Amino acid sequence: MISYRLPFIEVSIRKVLEHLGISIIDDKKFSCCPEPNGIKNSDKLIYSLTAARNLSIAEQKNKDILTPCNGCFETLKGVRSEIKSDLHFRNEINNYLNKIDLKVSGKSDVLHLVEFFHKLGKDTIRDNIKNPLNGLRVAVHYGCHFLRPSNKIQMDDPMEPHIFDSLIEDLGARSIEYDRKMDCCGGSLDRAGKADYSLEMIHDKLEVMKEQRIDCIVVGCPQCFIQFDHLQQELKKIDYVYDIPVLYYSELLCIALGIDIRDIITKFHRTQVEKVYEKIESIARKNKIIKNYFDIEFLKKCWSCGACNNDCPVAKITDFNPNKIIGKLLDGNIDEIIQDPSIWMCLDCYVCYELCPSKVGLVDIFTTLRNLAKKKGFVVKGFKHEFDSFKKMGTIAMFSRSARKRVGLESNKPDLDDLKKLLDEFKGEK
Repeated sequence: MISYRLPFIEVSIRKVLEHLGISIIDDKKFSCCPEPNGIKNSDKLIYSLTAARNLSIAEQKNKDILTPCNGCFETLKGVRSEIKSDLHFRNEINNYLNKIDLKVSGKSDVLHLVEFFHKLGKDTIRDNIKNPLNGLRVAVHYGCHFLRPSNKIQMDDPMEPHIFDSLIEDLGARSIEYDRKMDCCGGSLDRAGKADYSLEMIHDKLEVMKEQRIDCIVVGCPQCFIQFDHLQQELKKIDYVYDIPVLYYSELLCIALGIDIRDIITKFHRTQVEKVYEKIESIARKNKIIKNYFDIEFLKKCWSCGACNNDCPVAKITDFNPNKIIGKLLDGNIDEIIQDPSIWMCLDCYVCYELCPSKVGLVDIFTTLRNLAKKKGFVVKGFKHEFDSFKKMGTIAMFSRSARKRVGLESNKPDLDDLKKLLDEFKGEK
């Protein structure tokens, strides 16, 4: 399906692999996997035999199979599992394959592209990122055949998975949870003669994504891509307008790695992707500002950890949420944050520091935010009064001779003229 209907996705896959120095071998003898719904349910033996032929071709070259399609992944992984675990099935399949001088044992593994990049490791990807996607709100759609049936796939939790979300967040983006995330895209209903139901399933998922202010949908399956990308245009005909860009994972990875695929995906995606590029360009501008004051990589770790959030004394009794503020900072909303009075609720108690695995905590972050707020004139009344008094007198509290005399202490006023002169020269500019 990718090769013939969506070849622009193949372009993005090849560009990413080449960029990261990962070599692949194309084999012209590979056939369709075949597709699990229609072929398996029409003739399971032909389905299994075709998959086994593909597996045997890989075994001849002593190579594993990398596939960017959920359907191919489920078919090849599932049939391989049966071949390895069921001797009778393996012998039956090999009796047929012998007629074309092939044999299969199941020794070649099958890797989904998303699984492959997950195993490649976050450091490899992070080290090559040119365009961090901080603040991009992504809806991940796993698709059914990527995870299920779990007894054969055996990769991630089939109903509460995490690896695709982790890959998105390794790029700096936010993988947003949404209702009905693990529901099918309904791709096969069209072939079942129920195209209206297929459209309804996509409509329901798009509706909850819209509620979550999603910037783009990311998929790892060509059928899912078609459902989300193409059917948005069908929904427009009945006055449901979403215009949420849809990207295959390798396309988003290209963008983050600085690989130029803008022209090709702008040309061939039916739901336009320009909004994603505009958001990413806006993110880049905001990141440049944030980098002047903060270590973005640390902010990411801090936000994803959140270990201290529930132990913050103020957060226990109020709606103060330090982790939420860090999230907004990563989203590039620094102007909004410094105008938010809640940043002054941090008590500098250092509980977060003591709980922080990196022994950094949030106090320094909030100090920087409040210094920025002060420069812009966004200071809560109490702290403004305190600071103004200190600038004027060099002390926080007013000096009281009578109070000191009452307890038998000397009542000489401190000599702070030099400090006041220094503070006056300073003018709070730095």
